[in-house]
Amino acid sequence: MKYYPYFLALMFVVGIAGLSPATVSAAEPPAAKVSVEIIHLNQATAEQLQDLPGVGPALSERIISYRDQHGPFSSVDQLADVKGIGAAKLAKLKGQLTID
Repeated sequence: MKYYPYFLALMFVVGIAGLSPATVSAAEPPAAKVSVEIIHLNQATAEQLQDLPGVGPALSERIISYRDQHGPFSSVDQLADVKGIGAAKLAKLKGQLTID
């Protein structure tokens, strides 16, 4: 009985610190299922281009418009010629695009 207040204090601290097993398992993020879809730059629709990170409706339309005006892309790097795609955005997109 002498240790009961200490036990309660310890349980309170552990509860506040979030060290209970239920809290620890709930705080861990679920395993991310990363699936990278390769998009064919010369065949992609506006909707497919919008699946790319940082590409919204306006940018996807500019990509398609550029493709219509200049013909098929000869390389993924040619995307840098599209207004709104700089070096940083191009670097993020390269792994998800192909011209094959």
